[in-house]
Amino acid sequence: MQYNSVVHLTILTYMKKKNWNLPVATIAYSYLFYSQTAGVNYLLFTVLLIALLTFQKERREMLNRNWLITAFACLISAFSVVVVNSGLSILANVISLALLAVFSTAPSASIFYAALYAIWSLIAAPVKALMVSKDSTQEQQLATLSFVPTSKHRISVVGLPLVIFFLFLWLYKNSSMGFEHVLSFINFDFISWPWVWFTLFGAWLLVCFFRPLILTKLAKVDELAPNHLCRVKKYAQRVFNTMALKNELKTGVLLLALLNGLLFVFILSDAYYLFIGDLPEGIPYSEYLHQGVYTLIFTILLAIAILLYLFRENLNFYSKNQSLKKLAYVWLGLNMVLVLLTLTKNSIYITGTGLTYKRIGVYTYLILTGIGLIFSYIKVSKVKTNWYLFRMNGWAVYVLLVVFSTVNWDRVLTRFNLTYAKSPDLAYLFTLSNSNLSLLKEDIALSRHAFTDNQKKSLAEWELEYLRGEAQKEWQSWNYNDWRLSNELR
Repeated sequence: MQYNSVVHLTILTYMKKKNWNLPVATIAYSYLFYSQTAGVNYLLFTVLLIALLTFQKERREMLNRNWLITAFACLISAFSVVVVNSGLSILANVISLALLAVFSTAPSASIFYAALYAIWSLIAAPVKALMVSKDSTQEQQLATLSFVPTSKHRISVVGLPLVIFFLFLWLYKNSSMGFEHVLSFINFDFISWPWVWFTLFGAWLLVCFFRPLILTKLAKVDELAPNHLCRVKKYAQRVFNTMALKNELKTGVLLLALLNGLLFVFILSDAYYLFIGDLPEGIPYSEYLHQGVYTLIFTILLAIAILLYLFRENLNFYSKNQSLKKLAYVWLGLNMVLVLLTLTKNSIYITGTGLTYKRIGVYTYLILTGIGLIFSYIKVSKVKTNWYLFRMNGWAVYVLLVVFSTVNWDRVLTRFNLTYAKSPDLAYLFTLSNSNLSLLKEDIALSRHAFTDNQKKSLAEWELEYLRGEAQKEWQSWNYNDWRLSNELR
């Protein structure tokens, strides 16, 4: 009876700890990804990891907003890998899985701290998994019955004997030619060492996934940081002398009034030369459109920083701050106009010279900047904390990454440049991925643009190399983008 109870307790302990999650996921990782390219393997592996996490955690831990949003993003990005098969979709999937692992352990973490925990886990989680084990009550009972050994240092149970064994093996081998000859009959050629290292690397990543490490002190700071600002009366002497609220209000009003006037004049002058008047002599139109885009984005970010400083503390609750708030709303509105004006300049420039990833990056920065201005308005009007602004903008960056991962940008770039750009950079299109092969081939066949003979020859070699590579792929690497492209080329 005692033996049966011990066996039953062993099974319950093993199932409760979900120790089988790691080997199952590692086997799946090795089978789906070794010697394969990105494709349906990402979707299958993502579904498996979500299922294993769901089975491992309690239901209440799964029903928090952060976890559900990130799990959905994992599936969206995995589908994007299958359909779009771009580096951006792979990046979005990897980041989503890393965040999902952290939210499974720390559901209330903000996205910035979750990213920090994921990076820290990548370094420290495998080491801690080997070195330290927290003994549960059931494990202690099993240890008492001498059926399942437990230890605070796992590596001393298995790792130390193995190290000593191989040390003596090496010593004996070097001290006897006869023993060395006997060892020569042992052939390890059947072992694929690249596969072994690949699988061990996957196990390392999965330890980080199933057992992420949370920095307790930082987690507490993150959890206690409020979204709503509260008035705090400070009686202690400050290290630095600060102005009274009345003087601080006057300074803020004067600063925003001057900045609003300056920005208003800037917008009028820029819009005039962009839509109505002729540019000053010696300034090319293309240079004017491209000039200072990143500087303008920086000025908008600086504008948000000024508001964060002005509305950081008790000035939010000062009864006579209405004039400051109105000027802040005008300041945010003018900066939003500046975002739209910069978007227009970038669009005009793209129409003439074509679309590139760098110019898509400008659009991305401007969209995120516009979102930051909207959250800044909410921060001022609803008396939110600065930390609220960081949290919301962090989610905005992440959501935009997942959304953009669903687009095949190489085909968008190629189709736009060949159809709408007045003078496209044809050489640039040859630096993109395989996705645009069929579009380039079609354009050459219709003689729409003046491709050089070398470019035509390069395209033919590129196509042949691509089709050969596709013929060697296995089912794990199947994806819709390559399947469609192969059919188009044939």
